Amino acid sequence: MATAPPTEYEFVLVIPDKPGPEVRAKRLQVRPQHFSDMTPTLKDGWLKMGGGILNEVPEDDNDPNTFDFAGSIMVLVAKSKEDAINKVKDDIYVRAGVWDLEKAQVYPFKKGFRFE
Repeated sequence: MATAPPTEYEFVLVIPDKPGPEVRAKRLQVRPQHFSDMTPTLKDGWLKMGGGILNEVPEDDNDPNTFDFAGSIMVLVAKSKEDAINKVKDDIYVRAGVWDLEKAQVYPFKKGFRFE
């Protein structure tokens, strides 16, 4: 007997930044709000992992001003690809014009292992 698919699944989102030097400055400007807005999201438990994608290894890993951002990646729990996008569409990076949500790549994710 076949089992029903799960009602929620993990998805990987790869969201590129929009092009242009002003986008990097905007990202750094709204970055503190991006992190502070995550508090309820982390408590809800649907965001499993996230971070910036870089074009190069930074000169100083502790100084975001040296980061050459390409976008962001995250693993989250959602009901569908559309639901995954809906969960991030109101993020400050979208509202401020940093993320290019139209070019986001969304994939169902089947983890093989996870260190916790």
